[in-house]
Amino acid sequence: MKRILSTVLSAILFALMIPGLTGCKAKPKDWYKETLDYYTEGVKTNWANEDKSLRLNISQDLKDYSKNRGYLLTDLDGDGVDELLIGFTDNSTSTKFTDVVVWHSDLGASKLLGGAEGYYIGLCANNVLSVDSKYGSQRERTFMKWNSKNNAFDVISDGEGKYLPMKWELTPFK
Repeated sequence: MKRILSTVLSAILFALMIPGLTGCKAKPKDWYKETLDYYTEGVKTNWANEDKSLRLNISQDLKDYSKNRGYLLTDLDGDGVDELLIGFTDNSTSTKFTDVVVWHSDLGASKLLGGAEGYYIGLCANNVLSVDSKYGSQRERTFMKWNSKNNAFDVISDGEGKYLPMKWELTPFK
């Protein structure tokens, strides 16, 4: 009986380690490279390559050549894996991010947060995201933290007044 139980447990553990059997995607070392290539090619070709799907729709702000557009790689949740933030800087006091692309264990590289046309994502101290959104005529700001273990952004309920979006140096698309 012990041998059967041991064999079954070994088989289950082995199956959990194989991404294709569990639905989890194996994370390549430079998982963000393909996404960066897409944005870089878009900037070079005036977005002739734009995928109009909701998932890869490009903000008009990133198409504006008068803005300093680029990206920031930063580990938002301290798990040792960088997340990709895409945005621009202008004369305001904070960097305006239009896309937050993360590695989602089920979906792979995914743009899970997006902003544009006056509603942006800011990066605050402690890697907290300040997310502007519009509900009808109301403007709302939510504070979130990426949680890669749960593949989700956790809402921080006491963020107002505690976190301010900051100015970050972006790496330009080349």
